[in-house]
Amino acid sequence: MMLIENILLLLHVMFFCYWLGTDLGVFYSARFMRRADVSAEARRYCFQIFAFLDQAPRVSMAGIVTVGATLGILRGYIKVDPIWILPIWIIGIFWVFTVLYLYVNEHHPEKIKTLRTIDFNFRLVMIAFLVGLAVLSLMGKGVIEDAWLSIKILLFAGAMTCGVIIRVQMKDLPRYFIPMLKGTATPEDIAMSQKMMMAVRPPVLTIWAITVIAAALGLWKPV
Repeated sequence: MMLIENILLLLHVMFFCYWLGTDLGVFYSARFMRRADVSAEARRYCFQIFAFLDQAPRVSMAGIVTVGATLGILRGYIKVDPIWILPIWIIGIFWVFTVLYLYVNEHHPEKIKTLRTIDFNFRLVMIAFLVGLAVLSLMGKGVIEDAWLSIKILLFAGAMTCGVIIRVQMKDLPRYFIPMLKGTATPEDIAMSQKMMMAVRPPVLTIWAITVIAAALGLWKPV
């Protein structure tokens, strides 16, 4: 059991690293994508890098929830029957599959329309569940006794909320950005794309801050 816990702990740390590390690459490549003086060909290469790197934070989010919940149950931080580990992993695997399927089929919107809606609503449900779990536990009515873990879960729900905000803010981006990839964009298309990409900077930076604070809570367990 100790070996399994150590492996899970390593995975948990790696997911945090890949989430924050690759997100920096996504953020940096986006700078070149929105520049008006970049050629369409260079923009397409930047977009391919951007889209590929962006899968690591998405997969890491699912991994952190799955592995973190498993560790919490095995170590007794989350007071539930270990039988719950099985459905947690089933949900986690399906979540990762959804992320990768949406990425592979991003050029076929008709194939992923329904799954994209399911994925969006699933995230809303997860946010509500995590907030409820954390708040009830902080009030002494939940299944988590350690305040640091409840706060960490609450922060994670905040990071997921920022992700939802980013998705909502970027939902109309293809309308303006696709012409930029094709080299047919008007100045208005470029201006709108730049405006949308700049608008998501606050939630992105908030996610980074939350990730660091959550990692510190897990390491130091101050409360």
